[in-house]
Amino acid sequence: MKESKAMFDLEKHNTFKMKVKAKNGLFINTAEDLNKVDTDKYLILGSGSDVLFVDDYEGTVLINTIKSLEIKHEGNFYKVRAGGGILLDSLISELVDKGAYGLENLSAVPGTVGAAPVQNVGAYGVEVGDYIESVEYFDLRTKETGRLLKKDCLFTYRHSIFKEDIAKSWFITYVNFSLPDTFTPNFTYKGIEGEGLFSAKAVRDKIIALRSAKLPDPKFVGNAGSFFKNPIVNKETVDAIKAQYQDAPVYPFENGLYKLAAGWLIDKAGCRDITKDNAGTWEHQALVLVNRGGSKPSEIIALGKYICAKVKEKFAVDLYPEVRLIGKDGEVFWQDL
Repeated sequence: MKESKAMFDLEKHNTFKMKVKAKNGLFINTAEDLNKVDTDKYLILGSGSDVLFVDDYEGTVLINTIKSLEIKHEGNFYKVRAGGGILLDSLISELVDKGAYGLENLSAVPGTVGAAPVQNVGAYGVEVGDYIESVEYFDLRTKETGRLLKKDCLFTYRHSIFKEDIAKSWFITYVNFSLPDTFTPNFTYKGIEGEGLFSAKAVRDKIIALRSAKLPDPKFVGNAGSFFKNPIVNKETVDAIKAQYQDAPVYPFENGLYKLAAGWLIDKAGCRDITKDNAGTWEHQALVLVNRGGSKPSEIIALGKYICAKVKEKFAVDLYPEVRLIGKDGEVFWQDL
């Protein structure tokens, strides 16, 4: 475990490239390092691809850099134990090369393995929770290790038990996957349906190309990917939107509810490729808020609030951030900003 000097610079540890700092920073290279953490005020961070710092953080940032990896072939499955600090896309690349399938639709999704279960990240018809067998964690409060089976992770759309209060002190050390050794393509997402992709490598390459064409690379443009969740609404709301736009993308969800495409709503509300101060929305995908250069957290927030107001005005639908919002004392709520 390597400790930084006081006032830890977070600019390289958040993909929005916000010029913010933390009181301290610790790089967690092994699970054993967590036994040495001696603070009650901490923030667990992977690559910072799912956060917007709205202020300097007045605590210690714990950066997950656990990168050990075990891959075993058992029967018709690969059993994978991946360190939480491994980049998710790097893991997927290695798994596809080895013939372990299922996660290829998540190719090029930013972030680490340890962060993936928290949001139950998903893309192109696949959620990471579909292939998780269990999640290992260290409880920073009790100093004890734990393991949750998939059924106990409570995976739903962009949510898991790891976002709930009970798990605030859990540091995800390893994620265990069970992946079939036979490739079965998942073309439920219409963007890749009928492409004639006959291998996981072909699917991966296609998805990387699709994402590269419509999403900005955080290496060059500060962003955290999709800023807002796709809203879940009732049939009455769907009917009202369909009366105005017959081609509106609508997806059945559960319990008689429907999922709308937040990017489409934002686009139709006139908010694609706009700029306010140093913040804007991406020209090819309105769902992505970007740092045009030198943007302050307040400018990203103001743009987000403006978008919410425009969508609400046009469609009577509320948008809520998918990204985590971090203030001086930890996570904060969108409605409080």
